Amino acid sequence: MDMRLVLLALGAFAGSVESSLIVIVMPDVAAEVGVSLPEAGWLIFVYSICYGIGTPILATLLGHVDRRTVVAGGELLFGTMALLFGLLPGYLLLLSARTLMASGAGLFTSTAQSTAVALAAPGKRGRAISTVVMGGSIAIAVGAPLAAFVANTMGWRVAYMGVGLIAIIAAVTMWLRLPGDIYGDRRTFRERLSVLGVRGIPMTLLTAGLAVMGVFVFFNFLAPVATDLIGIDKSLLPVVMVAFGLGAIFGNHFAGRLADSYGAKQTTLLLLGVSIVLLAVLPLLAPLPHWLRVAAFFPFMFIYGAVTWGYMPPQLHRLASLAPKSVQLSAALNLTSMNIGGALSAVVGGLVLQHLGLAWLGPVGALVLVGALVAAWIAPAGQDA
Repeated sequence: MDMRLVLLALGAFAGSVESSLIVIVMPDVAAEVGVSLPEAGWLIFVYSICYGIGTPILATLLGHVDRRTVVAGGELLFGTMALLFGLLPGYLLLLSARTLMASGAGLFTSTAQSTAVALAAPGKRGRAISTVVMGGSIAIAVGAPLAAFVANTMGWRVAYMGVGLIAIIAAVTMWLRLPGDIYGDRRTFRERLSVLGVRGIPMTLLTAGLAVMGVFVFFNFLAPVATDLIGIDKSLLPVVMVAFGLGAIFGNHFAGRLADSYGAKQTTLLLLGVSIVLLAVLPLLAPLPHWLRVAAFFPFMFIYGAVTWGYMPPQLHRLASLAPKSVQLSAALNLTSMNIGGALSAVVGGLVLQHLGLAWLGPVGALVLVGALVAAWIAPAGQDA
């Protein structure tokens, strides 16, 4: 295996661990810096907005720069900010660090897969991309639970410093090992947005934004839901993340097969439908006996991980079917739409906590997913979708 691809996978690993870690440690961060949980939710909002909107702007500005500089520099910025997130005092400083963290993560992610393709020999590009994506999958199944365990035993600051150090090591080794003569995408911002003129693309992107918004209204506040609503001991939060991660791997693997066999649109509608049911019934777990609701929550999280991570393959399949000559552009806009949805989910989740309570996070998320389901139904299927 090409070790340069492994280094790109290591960078993806660090970013995915951090994205999962924040939902576990957010109550501890809020308590330490003296803000409420809804206020702490702005840590997710600023990250998602900067990632979703800032990334395409930065990618356009840096299109003339070689990819080694972009991926290594983006990962270095992400790692440095993650390290500082574990060291800085005060809410505003943490908010600033996570905003810059998103800029680094966005630059790395938007460039890593195309860099992997450039490094791969003809006929091996699919495997090269899979190697990079594998870093994110391992992060969800193994890295995030391990980081949650470190946060529980040694504190969230130690966990963040660990993520930062991993990212910095990956950045330095990428700079040393990657070639400096692979250049980026020099298209203008208008050219990058041109795919929005393709019939069906805007509605399909809206589906992605609403889908992420719906599922993350609950997931952003997973830690208080698990401990306060379900009654799970805080020490078991890493096990909750293991259940979610295993489900994510399962769903990501089989959703692609379902899309190939039954169509991407049908698979998307199925996954959204299951997600709606899961979130709608979440409050029904609360009245159950303690042992029963705790036992039920682990398979709940497995299924939830499967349907949420299973959404991406059919979504990309639909975009590719609608605009087969502009897959890279539509995939980038899909990432932007998803991150805007993630940002809005933090705001909506915070309002739900303030005015309705933990038990309503699921039903409100389900209501948003109904909108995603309608948008997915209206959007044309495209060829072979």
